[in-house]
Amino acid sequence: MDAVSPADGCRRRSTVRPQPVLLARPASVARRNAGPADDISTESYREVLEELTAHPTRHSFSPHYLDAARQAGERLAALGYATRSETVAVGGRETVNVVADRPGDGERLVYVMAHLDSVNQTGVIGAPAPGADDNASGAAGALELARVLATADAAHDLRIVLFGGEEQGLHGSRVHVAGLAGEERSRITLALNMDMIGRRNTATPSVLLEGAPVSQSAIDALARAAHDVTDLEVFVSLEPFASDHVPFIDAGLPAVLTIEGEDQLNTDEHTPRDTLAGLDLAVAVAILRMNAAVVAEALN
Repeated sequence: MDAVSPADGCRRRSTVRPQPVLLARPASVARRNAGPADDISTESYREVLEELTAHPTRHSFSPHYLDAARQAGERLAALGYATRSETVAVGGRETVNVVADRPGDGERLVYVMAHLDSVNQTGVIGAPAPGADDNASGAAGALELARVLATADAAHDLRIVLFGGEEQGLHGSRVHVAGLAGEERSRITLALNMDMIGRRNTATPSVLLEGAPVSQSAIDALARAAHDVTDLEVFVSLEPFASDHVPFIDAGLPAVLTIEGEDQLNTDEHTPRDTLAGLDLAVAVAILRMNAAVVAEALN
């Protein structure tokens, strides 16, 4: 999640995250046929997590970040996605986004996205920043969804994006959204963001669905899926805050952040302590199952 200070102007509305609302779980739920959600693999997800956190840092301006972006691009290309690198200029420096497309009929466009970079709270480029939860968990999640959706039925277009420059102020997503033509924006029916999905911060595993009124139908679909295919508690907020869904929402696009519940209780964020040992993969896999079910529906 975005690490920069309020003075840098990248936090929307407030420097204090609004209090989300806990949704009541239905008394009984008829479990749906989960489709691609059932193909989410803990082993496959763990493999990518290990690859990403093997880098001592994924700071956006480091060679380690570029290496991680290259590896991610190669994974997506091997799955059959048309993959490209998108340059992101940040204050005289450059980083990259990784963009991968799987075309359908071109009528609608669905995004799955996460930021790939990590940062040490000191801001020093070479400082240790394994970033397991923030945000190898989300980036590996995007790659896992790309894997299970690569051969799934899809009438519409799917785009996977891994952003750089998030920790310096959402630069990768801002540049990407600014570069979208009007016709392409009009086709976007869902932009699903994953940021910090790997920690269990409370007794009951939970997820926060964060968006805005423009995101309400997507939030409703995610909440239903969470109840249908997982045992997650569901929190909701309509006050978008400090991650890559915000530039999409600012452009009037239906974007939603999926993030572990009570993420503010994770005190290892942006430190060398944010390692794989702190993750609960069962939480991440549950969030991925929820997301896979909804993205698969949006693609058909």
